[in-house]
Amino acid sequence: MEEDNLSPLANHAGGNLPHSRYLKSRRLSISAEACNFDSDGEEEGSGKDLVVVKHPKSNEQLARLSSAISKTFVFKALNDEQRELVIDSMYEKCVVKGNDVIRQGDDGDNFYIVDAGVFEAIVERDGKSEVVFKYDNSGSFGELALMYNTPRSATVRASTDGVLWTLSGEMFRQIVLKAARKKREEFRKLLQSVTILKELSTYELENVADALILKKYKNGECIFKEGDQAYELYFVLAGAVEIRMLDKTNRQSGQQVKITECPIGSYFGELAWLKKDPRAASAYAIGNITLAELDVYAFERLLGPCREIMERNAKAYEKPLIEKFGSMA
Repeated sequence: MEEDNLSPLANHAGGNLPHSRYLKSRRLSISAEACNFDSDGEEEGSGKDLVVVKHPKSNEQLARLSSAISKTFVFKALNDEQRELVIDSMYEKCVVKGNDVIRQGDDGDNFYIVDAGVFEAIVERDGKSEVVFKYDNSGSFGELALMYNTPRSATVRASTDGVLWTLSGEMFRQIVLKAARKKREEFRKLLQSVTILKELSTYELENVADALILKKYKNGECIFKEGDQAYELYFVLAGAVEIRMLDKTNRQSGQQVKITECPIGSYFGELAWLKKDPRAASAYAIGNITLAELDVYAFERLLGPCREIMERNAKAYEKPLIEKFGSMA
């Protein structure tokens, strides 16, 4: 398949901080440079100057941030140069337990990636507060208000002392948002073939398009194996996928049995996530195929309207397997 003391935690005395490593930052200088971007977010010789403020980082910080960005869906549309600019521009922010990072109804200013700590997304409805999502030492938030120029839809509050990576709204719009818009247009037509996504509103579908990653596989190539941990689900955009399971009636043989095929417009890989189990089957490309990959964190946030349908369909998938093997185990 194809800043003086950089860490803000050093300035926070007396707190129960989640990682002592932040107190060891060396002194580094901040620099700035101007870049030009066209409408697609690509650097060019003309256009609006964007001042990129670079926050130098230690090798350890770079490693942590790079890892976090690789797991953050809003950065999936960036090319290598754009991703490097984002990493250079982000800086650490210390948050004390009980503090609000963003408040429902406020204008969007920054985008955040959770590096350490637990944070809760809280929505006020009819005078009552409801925790709708929890970020436990991972995840990101703040993108929706920046992407759609709307007020914050929820308050995010620190349940523990924590650390966030912060990207300014200007940088987010000029680099991340422009790249995402281009990607969204490319995916919109492709997603029209996915039947289950017709349950989503245009707004919801656009959010899904922003989170997808295009993957291509060659004939016979394995997409995932039975027993693997489930981190993604897939939509078939071109070609087909064969689903196979180990023969439960003769486990010693190691032979796989074809269970079904997934044609254009279908999806697969959701069962393991719905059940919180390892993969129950393996998936292989039939011919050269194109898939849209969605990670489970984005699934939880974006595909709520589809979950009930997927759970109902999952029961239909299991019936012939139980008839064939006697059980799913």
